[in-house]
Amino acid sequence: MGAQDSNLSSTGFDYVVAVTQDSINGTLEEYLYSGLPETVLCYAYDSSNDPVLVDFMEFVAGAGNTDPFTVPDETAPTDPRVQNLSNAGFAFAIKAKLGVPAGFDPSSLPPIMVLKPGQSYVTYTLMFSEFVATNLTYGPRGPMAWFNQSQPSGTSWTFYGPVDLNFQDTSFTSLPSDVQERLKGIGDPDMFGVQQLYYDLNSSALEQGFQFDELPSNSPLNGFMTADFIDTYWKELGGAEILGYTATQTAPVETSLAVTDVNFFTPDAVGGDGAPLTLNYLCATGNDQLPDTTHAGFGWNWIEPGEVSQYDGVAALNRNTFAGFLLNYNSGNGPTLLEYIEGNCQRPEVTCQCSGQEIKEYYFYFFPDRPTMAFPSSGPQIITATFSQSASDKCGGPLLGGSMKLTLSYDMTVSVQDDTMTIVQHLVLYTYIEDQGTGDGGNVVDKTITDVYTIGVDDMGRMAIPAPDSTTVDDSKTPGVNGFLNWFTGINDLLDYVTQASQALAATTLADVPASVIQNFIFPGGASFSFCDAVFSDNQDLVGHITYADPTL
Repeated sequence: MGAQDSNLSSTGFDYVVAVTQDSINGTLEEYLYSGLPETVLCYAYDSSNDPVLVDFMEFVAGAGNTDPFTVPDETAPTDPRVQNLSNAGFAFAIKAKLGVPAGFDPSSLPPIMVLKPGQSYVTYTLMFSEFVATNLTYGPRGPMAWFNQSQPSGTSWTFYGPVDLNFQDTSFTSLPSDVQERLKGIGDPDMFGVQQLYYDLNSSALEQGFQFDELPSNSPLNGFMTADFIDTYWKELGGAEILGYTATQTAPVETSLAVTDVNFFTPDAVGGDGAPLTLNYLCATGNDQLPDTTHAGFGWNWIEPGEVSQYDGVAALNRNTFAGFLLNYNSGNGPTLLEYIEGNCQRPEVTCQCSGQEIKEYYFYFFPDRPTMAFPSSGPQIITATFSQSASDKCGGPLLGGSMKLTLSYDMTVSVQDDTMTIVQHLVLYTYIEDQGTGDGGNVVDKTITDVYTIGVDDMGRMAIPAPDSTTVDDSKTPGVNGFLNWFTGINDLLDYVTQASQALAATTLADVPASVIQNFIFPGGASFSFCDAVFSDNQDLVGHITYADPTL
């Protein structure tokens, strides 16, 4: 069982992005451990004797050009360098850089993120390639002890701990609304990006895997490391962007598919041995209610064991969400599909006008109306539209009078299967006219248009639905009567006029449906993701295998 079994309409989720644990860690390691800048945090005492963050270079200049990181551990308090730092109010300073420590075997790197099946918790671990901490301890009469400790070669100080990514539990919903919004990142084009994922991860309390045992637990440095380092470090590293990293991407297109709520969950793997766990972004669109995680035990694997080396994950769109998008997407170049359908649903009205017993005029009009829409819950058809309206009138006597009847019927279906989407529309306009005892009629418009769209992936790795292969079958008829009767009544001219007017009404053809639904989404881990394929599942969800782009670009 794999992505081909996707059946999101049975769960209530509109959109799911699922990525394997291995691909998350591979991309995070590539990004975090190859090129992030070194960060320096320097604290000095203010007038209230509280340590505050200061600009490092300005502090060094004000401390007689003394760089605290160059002062060896246990340097005597009387040393001029320690005196310079003391006179400038030095408290402590940290220099850190994420990465693989010198002398550390890269093949033994612990995974940055470990998924927990059936939960929204993950275990999170980070390593530093460089970590130096300095601290100046004061006594009653000035500086008392100088501390300068570096991460030993071949080892790594780490941060680790469980992180709760369930945005529906009370620990999250009790947060201020603005904090909840920032954690979810709704409306942020990078909500699936590394910045947002890291913001979520680093907003939780992590345990620190090292202690500065040579310092008292209540020292400013140890107190800072326990309570404030993580939050301060991430902010200093990237400011408001958390890690200051933006994936190369196309500007997001505003569509009805904008995500309005999100949560995380790791379903149990099912079926055969070796199926990988996946971190699932559970998404709602259009302000739909997001189901809780009890509905996220999907019963199928997004990635099967044999696909692990080929793909990083899967993006899947609910058949009902896809149908709603097709109907309402506005490309800015013409009507929406729904507006087009409604444009073909014209309610006729007919009036026959007589003078005494003799027919004199026929009047007919068409007024906009609406079809009956349906969204089948199963089977290839995902949208159906039906419409049928009739109008008739008559006046005068049996020999000199007249009558007229118009019936307009329109139906359309959208069906999906494998890598194709087929739209079939059928418009019929029946006309009957009787004039002074002579009449004729027929389907003056009987037109069927079939558009077949083949879903593919372009050379940029984006899902693409190009212009369709279209066929038109025109069974329209032009009714009429023999010349002798027409000489008396002129009915053929009248029929020709009605036929031409009716066919003009139906002259429009279905424009290319703007169905490029999933493009340029940002994948968890901070890179744009590329589609490898695009098909409809056995339950008509739109699914595609996806891979990471280069996260360092």
